[in-house]
Amino acid sequence: MPSGRIYGLGERQREFSLVPGTWTMWANGRETPYDDGTGGKQTYGVHPFALVQTQEKDEWMGIFFRNSNAMSPIITQGEWNNVTNHTLTYLSTGGQLEMYFFTKGSSKEIIQAYHSMIGKPTLTPFWSMGWQAASYDYKDLATYDTVIAAYKKADIPLEGVFFDIPYLADGADFSVNTKTFPNLKTWSQNFHKNNQKLTVIIDGGISADNFEDYYYSMAADQKVLLKSAINKDVDGGWLTQHVWSKKSVFLDFMNDQAGMIWMHGINALFEDVEYDGLWLDMNEATGFCDGECVGGVVPVPPTPSA
Repeated sequence: MPSGRIYGLGERQREFSLVPGTWTMWANGRETPYDDGTGGKQTYGVHPFALVQTQEKDEWMGIFFRNSNAMSPIITQGEWNNVTNHTLTYLSTGGQLEMYFFTKGSSKEIIQAYHSMIGKPTLTPFWSMGWQAASYDYKDLATYDTVIAAYKKADIPLEGVFFDIPYLADGADFSVNTKTFPNLKTWSQNFHKNNQKLTVIIDGGISADNFEDYYYSMAADQKVLLKSAINKDVDGGWLTQHVWSKKSVFLDFMNDQAGMIWMHGINALFEDVEYDGLWLDMNEATGFCDGECVGGVVPVPPTPSA
């Protein structure tokens, strides 16, 4: 590296600059510990781009490692001829590796070039930047009514609310729990009359508790689910996990038909509740098991002996 002033290789919780260490990148569901550079402490996002200052004043370069596998860039520091130098070693578990270099520009120009290549982010709606209310403990529609009324009484601006897992029927995507969230379409229409917005949660995994489940049976029939590499003779050979809907499977979005099934689901959900935004949860994909859950069952740890 032309210098030790290295930034990027996100996403992680730590200071802005990177120091010698191992900076793992892998989109898996996990907590967000402080990343001390010992490896394996990344958070959700994968942004394999490094911004590096050169020896010239106000001059920078960028390196983009395009690869979909787990990655662990390693920064080391050493001495050569009494000069401190830094080396970036790039490790990947496999896949196709493409490297792109952006040279000689200001930091702003290098980042602009990078985004011109990967595509610019979608501009978020203005309302999404306002204050929203949400909690997993909001278990029914009556609780939301109470919370919304409390904000109004306190004269606190409330841009919108988020519906968490409890609004779903047994945690299944594209469903509504009509017992605790009755008449949700009418409720959402009235909520919009106050110029407030509603965001609802759905998960990356779709329910596979029952083969009669509409979206599971459709995806299985069309063979557009992710396959297991280790349990090929269980559950049709699909990769299974335990998520909010218990036994869950995952659409293979590399198949165009999977996208059609997903679009059908979110359109059907809109018929039940007129939402303004979708909160895509646990879409790495991830679940509550370490690895796969055969049959969607979370293994029970053995009871320690006395």
